[in-house]
Amino acid sequence: MPVHPLADPLAELDGQQAQFDWDAHDVMRLDERYRARHLPLLDEAPRPAPHPGELREAEYWPPIRSVVLPVDDAALRADAVFAAFLDELRDALGPQVWWPGLALRADRVHTTLAPELDPATTLPGAPLPPINLIVRGPWVGRHNTGRVYLPVQAADGTSVRRLEAVRALVGAERRPMLAGYLQLTGDLTGEPYAAMRRLVRHYQTRVRVPITPSELWLMDTMDDLVLRSRIVQRVPCGA
Repeated sequence: MPVHPLADPLAELDGQQAQFDWDAHDVMRLDERYRARHLPLLDEAPRPAPHPGELREAEYWPPIRSVVLPVDDAALRADAVFAAFLDELRDALGPQVWWPGLALRADRVHTTLAPELDPATTLPGAPLPPINLIVRGPWVGRHNTGRVYLPVQAADGTSVRRLEAVRALVGAERRPMLAGYLQLTGDLTGEPYAAMRRLVRHYQTRVRVPITPSELWLMDTMDDLVLRSRIVQRVPCGA
């Protein structure tokens, strides 16, 4: 019987052949979407709250509304295996990763449960029961190449059903959950490419960080890194 995408996102993504093909290349070139929608955002300039005026490059209006689950960045950093991955990546790639983004996005790391909803979408305000998740190791895709994602899976069948119930409320399709975490600043070649390939292969299945979000968020964002974003609604989890 096939495993539900929420229960094993790595298997689902492998089945879709969605992962960057490390063996077929000796260079990782940032794709056009990443160059257009991510690279212009990689700066530390202060960003005003979302509003229709003063759009910068790679920002858009109206904002995109999605249902997301926050990922506790402190829990990730406290995990010894994940911390080792970050340390080795920093040593291997240095400024080829946008490290300031970790601090800028620490309070908004999330995995998207239901993307690109009608802008009038709202959620019932009643608290949800607990949803248990496991964050997995680094993953880079064939599309949006240049962003390092962390696949996120439901920890048990009950959590799968609870997530699917939320998706059903907003009419979202079944898909694996990914948390965008790191951004590359340029193409990778030579030793940096080999190091990135090695680290992805080593840590992808070894990282297993359990988290239980305290809230579900309805979020509006003006950019793909949620640097100009706002939480429209918070639904408590864990009741």
